[in-house]
Amino acid sequence: MTNNELNPDAGFIELIKNIGGDSFDNSFKKCFQCGTCSVVCPLTHDEKPFPRKEMILTGWGLKDKLVGSLDPWLCYYCGKCSENCPRKANPAELMMSLRRWLITVYDWTGISKLLYKSKLAEFVFLFIIAIVVFFEWILLFGLFPNSGNGSLNQIIPPDKIDLFFDWPMTAILSILLISFIFNMYYKTILSDKNLKIPIKLYISELWALIFNFFTQYKYSKCENDPEPFLKKLFSGKYNYWLIHWFLMTSYVSLFVAIVFFLYWFQTDYTSDLHVFLYDYYASIGLLGGLIYFTIRRIVKKVERSKFSHHTDWTFIILLFLTALTGVILRIVIVYKVPIPWIFYLYLIHMMILMPMLIVEVPFSKWSHLAYRPVAVYLSNLRDKANLQDRDRAE
Repeated sequence: MTNNELNPDAGFIELIKNIGGDSFDNSFKKCFQCGTCSVVCPLTHDEKPFPRKEMILTGWGLKDKLVGSLDPWLCYYCGKCSENCPRKANPAELMMSLRRWLITVYDWTGISKLLYKSKLAEFVFLFIIAIVVFFEWILLFGLFPNSGNGSLNQIIPPDKIDLFFDWPMTAILSILLISFIFNMYYKTILSDKNLKIPIKLYISELWALIFNFFTQYKYSKCENDPEPFLKKLFSGKYNYWLIHWFLMTSYVSLFVAIVFFLYWFQTDYTSDLHVFLYDYYASIGLLGGLIYFTIRRIVKKVERSKFSHHTDWTFIILLFLTALTGVILRIVIVYKVPIPWIFYLYLIHMMILMPMLIVEVPFSKWSHLAYRPVAVYLSNLRDKANLQDRDRAE
């Protein structure tokens, strides 16, 4: 199929609806292509007229065009398009639904499609992994700890947690996410036979991937008011970006600490720098950030928080329970609560943590953290390669 050929799928709107677009099912047909959504969007431009282009492609059922598009990931869901749409066609939620669908496209296992279509399927996957963790724990440490003999690190050796839980989990997540991202790269870049990207561009644009991953800076660009940076900062217009960044860095720092420095986590150190970083920073960031976003989703005053898929809530709840049990576990370790209490709380924590990571990270909401900066990187590659081609042609 050439770029000029069209292959419409009459059932595409229904497919998007089933994967998580119920909120725009009735309003989507109201769109009459006025272009207001693209005009008010602070991130779009003439060559990337989202979300108007996505409204057209979805309405026409041009699924193949959307598979090769990175634009849904360049939208950071500020909600301005839906707020200003004269027909209330809800283009912002369409872009969110397209991102869910694209996750199912990149996922070669088919698991994400099941999770987005069925609440029951998501709960079954989570329950199965929790049960596996439970029996693996019993095989390694038993069900009744010998509290009178040894410290926590002797009863639950960190090297065993690493060998049988942390490292296998990290390997699974790495394999899944890397393969999904390569699938994204193949469908958006490699499949375009007319696109030739020089090796030096891959290297020179790598900074965009690193910068956007660690700063989440694109969220700040959703505020396009002509005001100085500091005025926006102190007036609270950057709250969403900064709290999202705080939550993300807390999660990443805690993940690194548990995978690589578990021995520290299982001791009662209270004065070292790493304890301050991982205990206080990560705990405040996770719990504070989750409370903030949960309140926004309940109140529903802001456009980007009005619609929540069941996978969004599952992720928030599991991450909150993971953080809460982790904080309580750390407290009981520091204050030397009797070993049996620590032992069973540790088991409960692991039965929440492992399913959350294995199911929600590669297949659901958390994967946006990986896909979005990669999409910015790939989009920059494509744009600059095309620009170089035009310059050579002239």
